[in-house]
Amino acid sequence: MLLQYGNLTVDRKWKVIEKMPPGYSRVYYVRGGEVQYEDAERKVPLRAECLYIFPSASPYSIRQNPQIRLNCTYFHIDIFPALITGLIEIPVESDPVVKTLLLSITASIDAKDTKLTFALSDVFELYCKERHLFLSPKQQISNVLLYIADHIGQKMGVEELCGMAGYNEQYFIRLFKKTVGMSPYQYIISYRLVEAKKLLRTDMSVTHIAKATGYSDIKSFSRSFRTNAGLSPTAFRNARGIQP
Repeated sequence: MLLQYGNLTVDRKWKVIEKMPPGYSRVYYVRGGEVQYEDAERKVPLRAECLYIFPSASPYSIRQNPQIRLNCTYFHIDIFPALITGLIEIPVESDPVVKTLLLSITASIDAKDTKLTFALSDVFELYCKERHLFLSPKQQISNVLLYIADHIGQKMGVEELCGMAGYNEQYFIRLFKKTVGMSPYQYIISYRLVEAKKLLRTDMSVTHIAKATGYSDIKSFSRSFRTNAGLSPTAFRNARGIQP
């Protein structure tokens, strides 16, 4: 599902620091700039005329030279319950299908054709699935992820999730972390943050968003959001749609 998109040259102060796996994937079609991606495994410079699909299930950061800013078409996609655990790079010139698709997405964004942009995003997701770029977790883990998504507004314990998967707690936590990139508890916090960001792009009040994402009060929600997103829910809402 498409969450956010645009064609732009980013602000000089732009950077991305995902301390926790974001739960969705950024996609950049890079046209210019001096930018470096970094995760626990490697550092990679982003190259012009390449498509990058960023991890949904691993922490990472992206920084630029403010004198040579990133210019790109970007979109954020929610591929749940599939996962991406590492950076994917596709040279656009070597794949005529993805080149045509990205040019179409860029043009539809420029034309402000929202319906077409969403439709082309769906085609892009199909392209990725057909080329097995997304990781499909074991059925037991997929069931747990779906359960968390359906009950994100409720309290959930590891024992409950273990019983659902049919594993003992130690093995379940180890398997979950290996598959998803974080512990079940961390994943629930991360997923709440993703859902909160989606809802902050609507007109729903912050109080109702806190309740819908499983927080007992707005104070604990705001504290958790600021800790993980780096800014308050209100500041995020006011800044929405500006940065990739």
